[in-house]
Amino acid sequence: MINLVRIEMLKLRTTPAFYATAVAALVLSLGAAITNVLITPGPGDPPVGSAANAQDVLSQPGAVGSQAIFILGILVVAGEYRHRTIMGAFLAQPRRLRVIVAKLATMGAVGAALSAVIYGVTTATAVSVYASKGVHHLPVSLVDLGLGTVVSGACYGLLGVAVGALARNTVAAIIGGIVWIQILEVAVLENAAPSFAKWLPVGAARGLTSVGSSLDVLSRPASAAVLVVWAAGLVLLASALSTRRELR
Repeated sequence: MINLVRIEMLKLRTTPAFYATAVAALVLSLGAAITNVLITPGPGDPPVGSAANAQDVLSQPGAVGSQAIFILGILVVAGEYRHRTIMGAFLAQPRRLRVIVAKLATMGAVGAALSAVIYGVTTATAVSVYASKGVHHLPVSLVDLGLGTVVSGACYGLLGVAVGALARNTVAAIIGGIVWIQILEVAVLENAAPSFAKWLPVGAARGLTSVGSSLDVLSRPASAAVLVVWAAGLVLLASALSTRRELR
């Protein structure tokens, strides 16, 4: 298993998509955070430097980074099916579940590390921008938010691998994942059935990055458990189907 993980790490390090995704996530996270600090709050919006405002700003690395890591996790599996390099992996290790587990371990570690970097850079920049506006203390725990962001990134890496293994088609997996996250969960279920939505991946991720928030979210341990259960369920389903599918 250790050798399989090393191989997956090597594949990721030599894939341009990894660096492009990481840079895009960092730039988008920085842009969103800085914009939220600089824009003058409208009527009814929380004032700059308040707990609600800081929560919105510092949750950007989790929101943006997790989606980028989710897409990267899809590419790690579905991309190999697309280019048919997965055949070599399965020939070297006929027990397909072990290959997928190695990809899960890789993306869990990479997701956590990438989330930590994005959060650290974005938070340092946001704190500097706050200071330029006269706000020198934020009434939220930066450490707790950081830990939640890192765990969320790791779990979304697992989810991406699970969805990629299940769909095996890069475009279908990415489009389906974005539709699920942005439309079904965020636009529909969070408004229509919030008590149910918090048990879904986006709702669980929000529980990890909502420290001291008034939102109706799960506790952080429960949120992490929900994300892992979703990933495990999808991986087991993909594993069961893969034994009946021919590699083409």
